[in-house]
Amino acid sequence: MGTVRFSLFAIVLAFTSVRLFAQDVLYGANQYIEYQVGTLPFVISVAHGGNLEPASIPNRTCNNPVYTVDAFTIETALEIKQRLFAMTGCYPHLIISHLKRNKLDPNRNLQEGACGNQEAMQAWQEFHNFISTARNTANQQFTNNTLFVDLHGHGNEIERIELGYLLYDDELALSDNTLNTNQYVNFSSIRNLVATNTNNYTHAQLLRGPFSFGTLLSKSNYPTVPSQDIPFPGVNTNYFSGGYITANHTSYKADVQINGFQMELNFSGIRNTAANRTSFANAFAKTIVEFMNTHFNMVWQSCTPLSAEATGTTGLGIVSPNPARSGELLKLHLQENKKYTYEITTVNGKQIASGEVDKNNTILLRGIDQGFYLLKVYQQNDRVVLTTKLVIQ
Repeated sequence: MGTVRFSLFAIVLAFTSVRLFAQDVLYGANQYIEYQVGTLPFVISVAHGGNLEPASIPNRTCNNPVYTVDAFTIETALEIKQRLFAMTGCYPHLIISHLKRNKLDPNRNLQEGACGNQEAMQAWQEFHNFISTARNTANQQFTNNTLFVDLHGHGNEIERIELGYLLYDDELALSDNTLNTNQYVNFSSIRNLVATNTNNYTHAQLLRGPFSFGTLLSKSNYPTVPSQDIPFPGVNTNYFSGGYITANHTSYKADVQINGFQMELNFSGIRNTAANRTSFANAFAKTIVEFMNTHFNMVWQSCTPLSAEATGTTGLGIVSPNPARSGELLKLHLQENKKYTYEITTVNGKQIASGEVDKNNTILLRGIDQGFYLLKVYQQNDRVVLTTKLVIQ
């Protein structure tokens, strides 16, 4: 079967763009593939959650295809996006295939994933091109301090989350010393992170140490393998180590400057209800921020969460320090001998703190979690004199 090539010009012409809550959303041909453009150093792909079954694309029959749909993974990814926005004021990059898996499998190579159908092959190309665009954009903005997660769902009997770093179940059972050798580091989808993480943690520590993603997520009562509690999956557990997407869009591939993993979510307690998806998304968002703060040299405020037009920034006054920490005094550089009140809200408008600015034009920040907030300062006549982004680290 010959390879069908699509010119960049042809692909660009197929895209349409809409504006949604200050977020650009791009679609491929026939809206089979969706790219919700983000500004966070974080990329999510969802390959197997779609339900579109166009008659123009026959069911895949090549190479014993799997048709199982990863139920509610799109909904879970969208909930994660909203939780991250609530925390940071910014969106992650999100790439979704809306085609059902019997029509397209982007987690296989082009031949196996599309089985020679031109519409399916174009959708496959668009899916992977969008991921490449997202990771390159994030890498440029955050100087390679970025993370990629390929999100899936599993039906294994063991109810736990599986993180796939492209290491097989028997390899994860090896000793830390063995996993730290160049041979196994070079097999890993976080190969670059081993060389660049800010605390010089070893490969094994990044996989299953106290500050690994699996261990941090487990602390929110979501058992995860590998982690400190479950360092390896065991044999004959149908553990998923990662697939085509992870192998081609992480640092496992020599010319790709992004770290990541495949994440397989169990159904019960995570994907099965809207309430469970919300709870998991909240835990996931907190975990990803803690993980990246621990291992990357993060400058979160560079995501520019809201424009001046969106926030109503007046340009008056300077706030320092910014970023700040809970417990610090925040200095407002405003006119002296005037009375001001203030309000701190999330970017979605939920009030976190309010009160009077003291006579030294300072505010004591108390009990505010890490994240992005909006600070509004008022004069006595309720006139807004300052609206600005406030970052709490």
